[in-house]
Amino acid sequence: MGRFCSCVYRVCSSLQCGSQLFIRLTHTLLSVGIPATLIFKESDLRHALVHRDNLLYGISYIAVLTFSLVMYYMACFMDPGFVPIDKTIKPTLNSSSDEEEEELNTHEKSTMLPNTGKVKPRRCGFCGIQQPMRARHCEECNRCVNRYDHHCPWLAACVGERNHRFFWLFLLSKNVVIWWTLVIAWKSIVRKPEVSAWILANIFFVIDIVILIVGGLSVIGLFAFHSYLMLNNTTTWEVVARGRITYLKHLESDYNPFHEGYCKNIYTFLCNCGLRKWLIIYNKKTDLASQVV
Repeated sequence: MGRFCSCVYRVCSSLQCGSQLFIRLTHTLLSVGIPATLIFKESDLRHALVHRDNLLYGISYIAVLTFSLVMYYMACFMDPGFVPIDKTIKPTLNSSSDEEEEELNTHEKSTMLPNTGKVKPRRCGFCGIQQPMRARHCEECNRCVNRYDHHCPWLAACVGERNHRFFWLFLLSKNVVIWWTLVIAWKSIVRKPEVSAWILANIFFVIDIVILIVGGLSVIGLFAFHSYLMLNNTTTWEVVARGRITYLKHLESDYNPFHEGYCKNIYTFLCNCGLRKWLIIYNKKTDLASQVV
């Protein structure tokens, strides 16, 4: 039985690695392939890079595209903020109470530790570790992640406290690349008197435009949402599941205990490289709020 389980685990691990490779390779091919069609066909990008009519224009485009890919792979491969596992503690998958299941999703079972302050810390039933505030267990990564935001299918990785800034920078630069490329492709369309001649001359541009519009709308939506999260110092998980999260569900719906002012939120999001002590910030803000009330 043990050998069978280990074989299943190895197969699942290999399939997961294969899916990660496929997702990241697909993203890279699309990111490079669409601009490549514009370089091989008559376009502003071809004139800028091949004919060197406006070399600065071409270099600027390549620089933004490269930056976007670098940020993508930084977000993919950087530690999102995994909570260290204490190997001396064995995980316990005992069923949790109804109250705990309301606080967590139905698949994540956690055991509450004795109260050590205003908020009861949780012990993860999968990892067997005490979760810091704002951490959550990711079933896809099979690890607890500090300041968990979400598991991104397009990255095939978790977005957490350490790599959220790179994910945001990827979305920012990707937006610039997509809409810049869309303008180049649109301006490259050639007018032809016959429909068949027009299709033959512009088929690659049309395919590029369709892909760019569909991808661009989703990316700009993600960028706007994660900009909102950055400004307010909150996460996707906290927005989506606020009513089930232990440290938020008893607070007013419009109160955010982690909001430190927009400027500081932006600065800490983009510039802070370490893991913050969210429990200390939470206690200070909730103490102040209770004094005001």
